[in-house]
Amino acid sequence: MTELSPEEWGNRYRATRATYESMTTRLRALAADLISDAGIDVIQIEGRTKTVESFEEKISRKGKKYKNPLLDMTDLVGLRIITYYREDVTRIGEVLKGEFLIDEQNSVDKSADLDPDRFGYMSVHYIASLSPARRSLAEWKQYTGIRAEIQVRTALQHAWSAVHHKLEYKSSIEAPRELRRRLFRLSALFELADEQFSELRDARARIASEYAQDVRGGHLHLPLDEASLTAYLRDSGKRDLIAKMITESGGKIEVRDERGLARDRRDLLKLLSLTGISTVSQLDDYLSEAIIPARVTGTNLFRKVATEGIEDALTMLIMADKRVSQDTFSAIYLPEGWDDFARLSETWHNIKTTQR
Repeated sequence: MTELSPEEWGNRYRATRATYESMTTRLRALAADLISDAGIDVIQIEGRTKTVESFEEKISRKGKKYKNPLLDMTDLVGLRIITYYREDVTRIGEVLKGEFLIDEQNSVDKSADLDPDRFGYMSVHYIASLSPARRSLAEWKQYTGIRAEIQVRTALQHAWSAVHHKLEYKSSIEAPRELRRRLFRLSALFELADEQFSELRDARARIASEYAQDVRGGHLHLPLDEASLTAYLRDSGKRDLIAKMITESGGKIEVRDERGLARDRRDLLKLLSLTGISTVSQLDDYLSEAIIPARVTGTNLFRKVATEGIEDALTMLIMADKRVSQDTFSAIYLPEGWDDFARLSETWHNIKTTQR
């Protein structure tokens, strides 16, 4: 058989590239589902199919010899999975090994294999193909024999790779001497930062657990922050009392998703700081003495809370009870709602006074 030129191979690849593109799309969706099912939160999953130009260039590159580039190249289909933490790189690797056939010989942990004279904080690359079980499925059968390169890296590994690529120094012998030490120090800082992020995550979980134990034990002399506020509302029994008061006052509490709940906590913490409440015990005293004993009905103060949670309802309740200024209201909500809020707040106080 006459050896084909890179351009002739490129024409063959161009004629079948649609299959590789569709596999990239399917593989990206499958990886997203597998990672989600494993309970791993990632920043993003990117997919790309090698261009015809890049395919031809790789064939022409010095030192590259392919008997059949369409079969021999392992990166015509590619995914990049970017994680928050280093541990998740390993966890995702286990997921991939359980769902695909991994070519261990050509899959590499770039950081483990990094030579002492090479810069960088590298990712893990897996060369994967479909398992026999998945190849038997009609929607995957057409991709039998195609291998994909799946890169898994942390956000900091990705940032280092993106910036370092622009410098175009692959090893220390290529870099001017005066830059070498700075590059080594910088790559070490990226690696150290990844370690610190993992340690901070573990510390956050530990602190949240300790706060929960303190609250359940009645030890409320804790500084107010996201973790202590969460523990207090969840473990002190106040959440149910506040929910009862809100519903008795005309509101309706519904479950918030995690993103909305985090935003509501930030708003509540901001308000508490602006009104001088800085510890869990101060908040507990205030709620127990000024808020929870009140059973105010006949007001529309909480009519906007139909699809919002305890934290947001409590924010509005405290603002009304303390008759906050327009500046304080605007620091939490949009200023356009001030007039309506001020009127409802006065109604709240008038009814509250007559019910005492």
